[in-house]
Amino acid sequence: MKSSKQTFVLVHGAWHGAWSYDKTMKKLEESGANVISFDLPGHGKDKTEIKDISLSAYVQKVKNEILKLNEPVVLVGHSLAGFIVSQVAEELPDKIEKLVFIASMIPYERKTVFDIISADTESELLENLIFAEDKSWVTVSEETLKNVVYNSASTQQITEAAPNLVHQATQPFFAKVETSVNAFGKIDKTYIVCENDKILSPTAQKKLIKQIGISRFLTLNTGHVPHVENPDALALAILNS
Repeated sequence: MKSSKQTFVLVHGAWHGAWSYDKTMKKLEESGANVISFDLPGHGKDKTEIKDISLSAYVQKVKNEILKLNEPVVLVGHSLAGFIVSQVAEELPDKIEKLVFIASMIPYERKTVFDIISADTESELLENLIFAEDKSWVTVSEETLKNVVYNSASTQQITEAAPNLVHQATQPFFAKVETSVNAFGKIDKTYIVCENDKILSPTAQKKLIKQIGISRFLTLNTGHVPHVENPDALALAILNS
C-alpha cells in the first residue's frame, strides 16, 4: 500500500457509526495517513434523540470536526453521507482537498436521497424498509441485512456489525441540498463504485458519476458497505483516489 501524508475524514452513512470504519482506518493509518472518524448525531455512541436528528445536524457535526484541523482534508462519504459531504464542501470549499464518494447518493437538481433511490429500479432497499409508526425512523429485518445491506459479507462480519446498527432517522432522506459550481463544483472528486450493491445499484452510481461530472472512479467487488465487507480493499481504493 502506498504511503500517504494526507488527512482523511471518514463520514459514515445511515444506520452505521464511526465503528464501521475501524478496520479501514487502521489500514489507512498504516500508510502514514492521518485519519479521523466520528459518530454522527444519533449514531454509534452519540445518543441524540431521533426528533433532533436532521441532515443539517449531520452537516454541522462534520464541519465542527473539520474546523478543528489546520490543513485541508480528503473528505470521504459513504451512501447517505454523499449528501452530507457535498453540503460541507459547499460551505467549506477551501477546507476540502478532495471529495471521495463510496456508493454515495449525491445531490443534484434539488433531488433528495429518497428521490435518487426511488428512481433506481434495481435497488432493493425501499421495498424492504420497516418504518416506525410515526415514520420518524426506519430499520430493516435480519433477512434484509443479510441479503441486501451486507449481501457480500461473511456471517461473522454480519454478526459483528449488526448489534452496532441504530434506528435511522428519516428526515435526512427527504432533505434537499443545493450545490454551486464555484464551491462544490471546483473540488476534485472520485467515486468508488460497489459492483454488487443492492441499495444503490452500480447502474445508478454510474449515472450519478455522469450527472455530477466526476472524472475519476474506481470499482470494488463488494456490496453496499465495503468497510464492513472488505475494509482493506476500501482503504487501498481511498488511497488511490
